[in-house]
Amino acid sequence: MVCEQCGTIQKEADAVWLDEIKRIYDAYQIYHLSEGAEQVIFSPAGQPVPRSRMLVDFVVGKLPRRGHGRLIDIGCGNGSALANFSALLPGWRFDGSELSDSALPRLLAIPGFETLHTGPIEGQYDVVSLIHSLEHMPAPREALVEAVGLLGADATLFVEIPDIETSPFDLLVADHRTHFTRTTLRALAGRASVAVDFLENTVIAKENTLLGRRGTPTLFNPDPLAGESIVERTLDWLESVLDSARQASEHSGGFGIFGTSISGMWLYGALRDRVTFFVDEDETRVGKTYEGRPILAPAEIQAGSKVYVPLAKSTARRVADRLQKTDVVYDIPPEMAS
Repeated sequence: MVCEQCGTIQKEADAVWLDEIKRIYDAYQIYHLSEGAEQVIFSPAGQPVPRSRMLVDFVVGKLPRRGHGRLIDIGCGNGSALANFSALLPGWRFDGSELSDSALPRLLAIPGFETLHTGPIEGQYDVVSLIHSLEHMPAPREALVEAVGLLGADATLFVEIPDIETSPFDLLVADHRTHFTRTTLRALAGRASVAVDFLENTVIAKENTLLGRRGTPTLFNPDPLAGESIVERTLDWLESVLDSARQASEHSGGFGIFGTSISGMWLYGALRDRVTFFVDEDETRVGKTYEGRPILAPAEIQAGSKVYVPLAKSTARRVADRLQKTDVVYDIPPEMAS
């Protein structure tokens, strides 16, 4: 849906959706294909870097110089970001917030970690972070208001979310309630009394990064027609990706999918029996299997195979050009309409 007032793209948080996400979270194992190791992102040269390390390096570089402070990560998962914050902010104290305490033993091993909250949070912090958690919240404005309420004097709010304008596959993530553009995120921040100091999609590709502080409410409504256009264009493109991949999967040799994250898993769900293997550059996933299909490194692909790269065309082209071998065909999606 697209809100007629603020233009925000969202899924309806009705009883069906709430039941679906409960079943997802009850059985959820973070980064299960890599045995809990954090997802990596790849530089243009193909070098893997843990995602939270890049984010934390950026955020810490923007903080006022402090020898000590308090930080809470709302939706902290198994503590990947907290561990990186701890390494760069010695002497700070750290808390986390999650739906359950299943990750508590791992969190307690982080230097400076104190409390895991699984209910209401009280206190004041120098940094409040929501890293890939706001998009999951059934009521994102209320969640952001609560986060702002935890900010102490001169404190920093840090929000990291997918950017629907450059990450079309985000629409497919069942438990992502809200799909933000920079404009709709800025509008939400204003309604939650956040003064925005930085909001760009350049720190990490396909993601929006916001740094802000407590401010006065500012109200403006983005154009809902812009949100409708993004949804229509994205859904049309996803249909074209399916059609393109189905044609590619008729290849007489082995057929594989590049990647074992959102887009790769979605495409596998549509093609299933046509897929004989996955390809991944993340060494923590190579050598594993998913539903009986092996996860191969690019160098392990059998000659004569075809690999479909379900990424935005420009990104897929860079991947295909970098990995192209004479005896393996890399196929890429069509261009998305502007």
